[in-house]
Amino acid sequence: MKLEGIVQKRRSLLCVALDPAEASSPAEAENQLLSLIKATAPYAVAYKLNAAFYERLGAEGWALLERIRAALPAETFAIADAKRGDIAYTNRFYAEAFFGRLGFDAVTVSPYLGWRALEPFLSWTGKGVFVLLRTTEAPPWQAAVWKAIVEERPSSSAAQIGWVWGALQLEGLVEFREACPSDWLLVPGLGAQGGELLEGQPLFPALAVVGRALSQAKDPASSAAQWAQKTRPFLPS
Repeated sequence: MKLEGIVQKRRSLLCVALDPAEASSPAEAENQLLSLIKATAPYAVAYKLNAAFYERLGAEGWALLERIRAALPAETFAIADAKRGDIAYTNRFYAEAFFGRLGFDAVTVSPYLGWRALEPFLSWTGKGVFVLLRTTEAPPWQAAVWKAIVEERPSSSAAQIGWVWGALQLEGLVEFREACPSDWLLVPGLGAQGGELLEGQPLFPALAVVGRALSQAKDPASSAAQWAQKTRPFLPS
């Protein structure tokens, strides 16, 4: 993935969530999102677009998703937070939509139909596939099954496999890093949802996702700079 080079150059792990939840129309949403991109661009290494907030607007929302994806700075990593997970035949078309038509660098997926079902995503060379592992609002059984998901992953794939690990579950990272020391994590739930980055957590390599704490800030640029600074202690020297 191109992500490694972006992080090394910018010295940040900040991933900005572009979720127009409060917008009343596609036009209002677009203005808000473009302003947020402009404010955070000097500090963000990635942007995450949750498909739900666009799909709720119907055809206009899908067109908005296309335009916002196209508006992202070239030297950033674009993630479609789609959480798709179906049989392989159907996933083939999800992959074509997000990787092919929209040109996202990575997508989030659900593993609960098995790894064979995810092959259409994993066949895209150079892309990232973030598999749901420990979600922010995790049911207790996730703690019991995440190891099996990791252990059963393919030994090789054209796409790079990463994992979604919610910020409210970071106490389990030590055990995860023993098994997967170099796998990328996508860590949502920071800021408004109560997640925190604490010194000593084996976070890297990971993207720290911040959404409402930036979009609702009085000064998103200043807030983004502060969040980027918070991630720097986790970068390798």
